[in-house]
Amino acid sequence: MSPLSPEPGPTMFPSLVTLLVFGLWLSQRIRAQEGTLPSPTLQADPGPLIPLKKPVTLRCQGFPGADMYRLRKEGSSQYRDVATTRREAEFPIPSVVPNTTGSYYCLYKSQSHWSQPSQPLRLVMTDWYDKPSLSALPSPEVFLGNNVTLRCRSQQWFENYVLHKEGEAGYTQKEGKWYRADFHLSEVTAAQGGSYRCYSFHLDTIYEWSAPSDPLELRIRATDEPQLHVSSKPLSSANSTTNPAAQNYTVGNLIRLGLAGLVLIILGILLVEARCSQSGALRSGPEVAAQAAIPGQRAKQSLGPVNLQDL
Repeated sequence: MSPLSPEPGPTMFPSLVTLLVFGLWLSQRIRAQEGTLPSPTLQADPGPLIPLKKPVTLRCQGFPGADMYRLRKEGSSQYRDVATTRREAEFPIPSVVPNTTGSYYCLYKSQSHWSQPSQPLRLVMTDWYDKPSLSALPSPEVFLGNNVTLRCRSQQWFENYVLHKEGEAGYTQKEGKWYRADFHLSEVTAAQGGSYRCYSFHLDTIYEWSAPSDPLELRIRATDEPQLHVSSKPLSSANSTTNPAAQNYTVGNLIRLGLAGLVLIILGILLVEARCSQSGALRSGPEVAAQAAIPGQRAKQSLGPVNLQDL
């Protein structure tokens, strides 16, 4: 290494970080001057499907350097501005009604230049009509790789129906036929299991939907699972008949009862033998005494009367 060349050391790393930050700032400034700021993102909290007269907050998230955010609605010349240097601006809507629904987008301004608009957000009001019903054909329990049809049926005629899975931002839309719409799921996967709801609406009011149907739980089973549906709740040891500890406890009790019964039987036999022996001894006592008295009597009889002349 040449003696004039600087040796790399710890002081070079802060310089690299400083250059990197400066490069990012310069790139942002150049893009702002050219009017090509990156697009922000627009989201709805708690979601884009809001019941009638319920609140919602639209959040526009931009980039560092923004000093103002703007919310616009397609088809309207009105807009709302929020001046802030934060990376996010909030636009609350206290009550969702038909004239607040529609397609929204937002922008942000940095150094007198406006960014590109965000992707549109469709704000929909629900609970405008009665709820439809949702069923699964042939069954809400489907084997992996099989087909299932989710049928949304309403009491009145609608041109369009929507199927929405809980936890997902998107939804599936389909034209209605005879007061219903069928959503076909082919070769289902495990990811398609979950809770579903459906809605109905008219073409002239595309942002005013019915109330959601009752949830339908779609269960995807593997082909080697048993046909009988078993509850996922574990059985407690108090009511489980397959618990090994409970089985061992029962067997031990049966063994103890059997031994106790055997001991009782043996004690009963011994008691019967003792009573029999005692009663036999009592009967034999008088007989022996009687037999002992008979020889004396016989001796007296053999002597007979004594003749004095013989003396």
